[in-house]
Amino acid sequence: MNFFTKTLSTFTGSSIPYTFKEKIIDASGNAPTSALPEVDRSSIWNIYNGINPKDSAPVSIFEFNLREPRTLKYEPLARNAFKKLKLIKYPGIITILDFIDNDSYLYIVTERVVPLALFFNDHKLSQEAIVAGLHDVEKSLKFINEECNSLHGGLDYYKSVFVNSQGDWKLMAFELVTNLQSDPDQPIYRLSQYMPKQEDVDFESIRRDPTKFDSYKLGNFVYAVFNKGVVDTNFKIPVKLVGPTKRLLSKRNTVAQYLKELESWHEQNVIIRLGSQLNALKFMNESERLEFIKHELPQYIEEDVYPPGFLDYKLIPELIQQYQHFTKGTSTTAASGTGAGTGTGAGAGAGVAAKQETQSMLLNFLIQFGAKLSLNEFTKYIKPIIFESFASNDRAIRLILLSHLPEYEKHLTDADIQNKIFTPLATGFQDTNFTIRETTLKSITIVIDRISVKQVNQDLLRILAKSQMDPKPSIRVNTLILIIKISSKIYANSKNNVLITALSKSLRDPFVPCKLTALNGFESLIDEFSLEEICSKILGQLAISLMDKRSLKVRTKAKQVFELYFKSVENHANELPHVDDEDEDAEEREFYKKYAPQQQQQKEEEEEETKSTVKNVASGFGWGMVSKFTSLGALAEGKLNNDFNRSTPDIVGQVTHTTQKQIPTVSSGQATNNDTTTTSGWDDDFNDDWNMNDDDDANANDEDEDKKEIQTTIVESTKKLSLDRSTITNTKKTLPKKTLKTTSSLRLGGANKASKPKVKPVLNLNLKVDDNNDEDGWDDGW
Repeated sequence: MNFFTKTLSTFTGSSIPYTFKEKIIDASGNAPTSALPEVDRSSIWNIYNGINPKDSAPVSIFEFNLREPRTLKYEPLARNAFKKLKLIKYPGIITILDFIDNDSYLYIVTERVVPLALFFNDHKLSQEAIVAGLHDVEKSLKFINEECNSLHGGLDYYKSVFVNSQGDWKLMAFELVTNLQSDPDQPIYRLSQYMPKQEDVDFESIRRDPTKFDSYKLGNFVYAVFNKGVVDTNFKIPVKLVGPTKRLLSKRNTVAQYLKELESWHEQNVIIRLGSQLNALKFMNESERLEFIKHELPQYIEEDVYPPGFLDYKLIPELIQQYQHFTKGTSTTAASGTGAGTGTGAGAGAGVAAKQETQSMLLNFLIQFGAKLSLNEFTKYIKPIIFESFASNDRAIRLILLSHLPEYEKHLTDADIQNKIFTPLATGFQDTNFTIRETTLKSITIVIDRISVKQVNQDLLRILAKSQMDPKPSIRVNTLILIIKISSKIYANSKNNVLITALSKSLRDPFVPCKLTALNGFESLIDEFSLEEICSKILGQLAISLMDKRSLKVRTKAKQVFELYFKSVENHANELPHVDDEDEDAEEREFYKKYAPQQQQQKEEEEEETKSTVKNVASGFGWGMVSKFTSLGALAEGKLNNDFNRSTPDIVGQVTHTTQKQIPTVSSGQATNNDTTTTSGWDDDFNDDWNMNDDDDANANDEDEDKKEIQTTIVESTKKLSLDRSTITNTKKTLPKKTLKTTSSLRLGGANKASKPKVKPVLNLNLKVDDNNDEDGWDDGW
């Protein structure tokens, strides 16, 4: 850009303290740059868009080349405009910022403007906006004619009127402006012939009544505006303008008379009326401002007739200024009224209330008008006001911000919502006023997609958990709807628990719509839950709703959702493998394998034999206990008693103590009397106990009788194996639930072993079993 500026300075032969941008009008005729060549041919000025480096404000630069041969004849016209613009100042005349005159160029730096013809080419204006623009031009002409006693003489559709950023029409083209009394050069007479596209001028009529010449020019201008530059009196214009405009063309009325005739009609124009009130606002006192804001300003809100720039640069800045004025005034009045007396305090309180009401109304207007702005203008003017207002404790301010959130949310970035809006917005959930709470909840729903996942999980879920217990039923319903909506943003490790808890809680809510919302939530989120969660946490909750006492709708919907979930469980169950020959004793064997006493590893063939023997037990004794008993010494012979098989010992409780005697495993196979087996973990004490006399068995039985409440009978009518003889005697053994240290459970000999601890060598058993077929012992069922 600096290169472009330096290049332009080289071409122009001069350097000015402004930055040149694009060229919009080329008066040299070499290459018209505008969309309408007629605009270029009608001007004697090259016009550039520019920037003021001091404040980066946009400007327009009018340039006249004093060394261009083609435009040299227009130099007197340019110098006359240069001179008269310095002398005449009026709001309807283009605002001049700077004049630069050097050997090569004349520069007039103005506010940023666009030729009216180009403005019409880019924008479509309402009739109210066109009439308001004409009104601005008419007032400027009247000022020149009456207040300045001068003649403009150059009013033209293509070259004389420009539009600024506020949408105001500004009068320019002062090349022929002539003071009828004190101007010695009289440019209107001497220079009219040099003016581009200037039609023949009747100088005699000008001398008779100079101001009527401007009236005639104005009449042509009115028709040209409504007909895109073509002066055609047959073209339709607003009915109210037909008669007065024709009187202008016939030079019967002056511009002042024209305005007087249309005064009442102009006052009905929304843009004209609002513009005049805004201009006068700065001169109003406090009460007049309050009156205007409360009663006058609201009627302009719904109008959609404003020209481009009117809201951006004229209305909004004025409203912002007034809003800041009342904001400061409210805080000052409140501070001064705090320490006042009763009467003064009451009056101050009323004044503060009135100003707060006005402030809230101004904010309402700012947001409604600001929502129509472009993104850049909204960011510049409205965003700071919104961010500042969210920090206010005024409920009216908060309610306005929340109510209009759908209108301005599109102008906010995700960072704005997350960093500037969400935190103050969430405080509305704690408000005691239910309207604020409910509006806050609805507002969160609007921006929820733009809130970060972290804010949802760390802040919002905690707030919604409390909001789900709100006294107002509709808040509870909307809370649940919001929870369902944000389900995709909840952390995966807690998502299902949060959803199930929230939905289940709402199923117990007495408010029927809340229950229906929860059921709909379960229906829509079925794919989120695992089968384990469905069976253990959800089906039970849905089953409760099947018997809802309040609403048939709830029962019907609950049945529908329940069947939906139950069907998903059934579908999964049908996919599970079908196992018919299930080993029911598998878990018992796993238990003994893990917790039973460790034995010396048996030979592979002995293990296979033991498994086959246990499998064939007719009584169904499936724990392998008989095998463990018969493996003592591997020499026991005989038949097992079926009654023993029906016992169900609690071995776990009996072998937990560290000093107890470990239970041997009896092998089911037969061995010779002289064979012995050595098993790991068995000791001599067990051999001593095993070889004691039968008298000790009676002592053991007496001791067992004293502890009946803690005993469990495990063996009845079994054969007692004696190591000294080959006969099997009947006895009855009981096993207490306590450890073997304090009881005589499973004691096969005397009880005198408890007198002192002994060293535990490897157990060697020499069992001899008397195979007496006459006695009731081990039968063929083994």
